[in-house]
Order: sequence, then C-alpha cells, then structure tokens
Amino acid sequence: MLGFGVQPNAFTLSAVIKACSDLGDLRLGKCFHGVVMIRGFDSNHVIASALIDMYGRNYGLDDARRLFDELLEPDAICWTSVISAFTRNDMYDKALGFFFFMQRKLGLAPDGFTFGTVLTACGNLGRLKQGKEVHAKVITSGFSGNVVVESSLVDMEVEEVDLYSFGTVLRACAGLAAIKQGKEVHCQYVRRGGWRDVIVESALVDLYAKCGCVDFARRIFTNMPVRNLITWNSMIGGFAQNGRGGEALQIFDEMIKEGIKPDYITFIGLLFACSHAGLVDQGKKYFMSMTKQYGIKPGIEHYNCMVDLLGRAGLLEEAENLIENADCSDDSSLWAVLLGACATCTDSASAERIAKKTMELEPDYHLSYVYLANIYRAVGRWDDAVKIRRLMKNRGVKKMPGRSWIESNNTCIHI
Repeated sequence: MLGFGVQPNAFTLSAVIKACSDLGDLRLGKCFHGVVMIRGFDSNHVIASALIDMYGRNYGLDDARRLFDELLEPDAICWTSVISAFTRNDMYDKALGFFFFMQRKLGLAPDGFTFGTVLTACGNLGRLKQGKEVHAKVITSGFSGNVVVESSLVDMEVEEVDLYSFGTVLRACAGLAAIKQGKEVHCQYVRRGGWRDVIVESALVDLYAKCGCVDFARRIFTNMPVRNLITWNSMIGGFAQNGRGGEALQIFDEMIKEGIKPDYITFIGLLFACSHAGLVDQGKKYFMSMTKQYGIKPGIEHYNCMVDLLGRAGLLEEAENLIENADCSDDSSLWAVLLGACATCTDSASAERIAKKTMELEPDYHLSYVYLANIYRAVGRWDDAVKIRRLMKNRGVKKMPGRSWIESNNTCIHI
C-alpha cells in the first residue's frame, strides 16, 4: 500500500495493530506504535484502544496502562480495553475498580464487551454480590441477550465456589488419590486469591500426603499460619502411609508441644506408623498412653494396628493375648490381621489355631482356608491341605481375586 503512495489512516493502523495482537507479535506491534507516533495518530481513540488491547494481550500491561494514562479524555472503548487488559493479566480487583470509576464518576456507558469482561473478573474473584450488581446493570442497559455477556454470566456462576466447596472437593480427590484433579482444584484456589483458610489448606495437606507427595504436603503444612487437629492428623497419617514412621512421630511430638490434644484418629496414624516402621516399643507406649494419659478408649482400628505391629515382629503369642483381652475379641478382622502375619511364621501350631479361629468367626472368609492349606503344605501335611481345599469347595467359599483401579485420561480402569 505504501509502495503505491497510499497513506494509512486510523482504521488501517488499528487493523494492522490488531493483527499483531492476534499473532502475539509484540515486537512488530511496537514498531507500528512508533508509526502511529510519527504520523500523529497517538491521540486517536480507535488506535489507542487497539494498542492498549495489543499490550494487554501480550504481557505488556505496564505499557498498556502508561498509554491509557497519557490519553487526555479516553472514551468508553479505551476504558473497556484497559479493563480487559487488567482482566487478562489476572488483576481482577483493578479491572473492577476501573469499571466502577468509569461508570459512576465519568458516566461513560459500557457496552456488551465491557460487561462481559467485568463479569469474568467478578467470577474469578468469587464476588457473587458484585456480579449480581453488574448483572442488574446489564439488564437495565439492554444487554441481557448479548452473547458475550451471557457466556460470562454462566462462567461467573460456575466460578462462584465457596471455601467449603473447595475443602469438600479436595477431600474427595484425596480419597480417590486423584492427584491430577486435586492439583487443578488447588490451582483454582490459588487463582481466586488463595485465602488462608485452615479447612482448605488441611484438605490440601491430606490430598498431597495421600497421593505420595508427602514433601509437598509438609511444605504446605509448614507455611500454614494456623493449624487445627485435622491438619496435624493429616500430616501424621501422610508420613505413616508413605513409610516415614519416624517423621510421623516427630510431627506428633511437635503437636503435643503446641498444646494440641490428640484424638482417636491421631492414634490410628501413630500406630500405623509404628507398625510399618517396625517400632514395637514406641507402638506399645502410644497404645498404653491412649487410656492412661488421654482417656481415649482403643477401637478396632487401634487393635488392628497393634496386632499388625506385633505380628510383623513375630510376636504372635503376644498379639493373640492382646486380641483375647480386648472388648472386641470376637471381631473377625482382628484375627484376619493376625492370620496374615502367620503366612511367614514358623510356628505351625499357632498358625493353625489362629486360622481355625478366623474360620469359626467368619466361615466365608476365603483367606482363612487358603492360609491354613498353605500352612499344612509348608509342614508336609498334604492330606490336611487337600481336606481344607475340599471343605472350602463344599461351603461354596471362593478365592476372591485381587482388584485395583487406576485413573488414566480421566477414566477409571479396573485391574
């Protein structure tokens, strides 16, 4: 065009600046900004609006703001462009401030694009009340059918998530070990401003600990200004489940020093940590302290952990005595845990007695038969092993195959 001697006007320059913006070519856009200055179009609002939009879209927010401030009397289009620039760069508070100043102080009328941008800012900040105020203005201004506005309204309503919702969803992700989805929710939480909420941050500790990211969970835990009992329990359980029993006990010591009283759940994590770390003496100490020091009556979960701890250490007789003296001695799960410890023991008489006790309490528990048959085979009692297999068949007890599932591409795959 220039080669034919045709000089560009304001609309030509705004079009090429928009092209630079769409291409993400900030360097070329700055070149055209220079052309605008040389040709004296710097006070043209159409071009100024295009330049502000270009800078806002391409990480040049400071240049966009500087250009806007240099305008003597920016019109509604220029205001909309700078509001959009703030929104694109996650400066939602600034965007709302400019919008309300433009409307209330200057009396400039926003258009559909302005309303859409502001509703997006309200949604990202989780400010439903302000969003409703803007929506009311949308209706009175006649923009209720505007596609941009309607789309932003939907986004705003979806974005309005309270802290309770964040905590609930994060707990669900933790329960499913869905680390990818949990991280996405975490990002949403941070993007909203990352309120220092003990419930949400406790849920984050629980999520990362249960998904194996225990060091990251520890980092969140350390940076929390306030921690409640749930937070401490999540951190203790996280270390315990990831085979770091010593660190779980350290966290417990820190908790006691801060004056936090442990509860039923705390001791499940502690005893689990001792069991998987082989800390027999510490496990016994914590188990005894439940009633003597903290007045907490041990439940089936605590007895399961203790039986597992003693069984792993080869202390079958002590574990058996513990079960027999417990109020829940008739619970088949306790004997099943002890039976699992018999799989590697050399005391066939004790193993046989425990297996028969488990079969008596729960005749349909398939592992009782499997373990007992294996015990007989291990000591050369082949006929007895065959009899157990036959008894299992006659009672209609079937060996249940193991089953697990993994998440891949947002789909649960059962194995």
